[in-house]
Amino acid sequence: MKIEIPETELIWGAAAIGKVIGRTEKGAFHALQSGRVPGARNVAGRWGLHVPTFLASFQTATTPRANVAA
Repeated sequence: MKIEIPETELIWGAAAIGKVIGRTEKGAFHALQSGRVPGARNVAGRWGLHVPTFLASFQTATTPRANVAA
């Protein structure tokens, strides 16, 4: 699935955010209300998303995790 990145770094509204995160407006609103969208903030009753922060949350760490099972 390809994410269409908007021209600006900030997008506003659940409908527009839903298009970026691959959800319907209702699904996006529920994810936003639940705090499950990194980089999203509610400002004066309107949801905004900082796209670079959202995409950075999917970056993997460069160092491998230590195996704790011995």
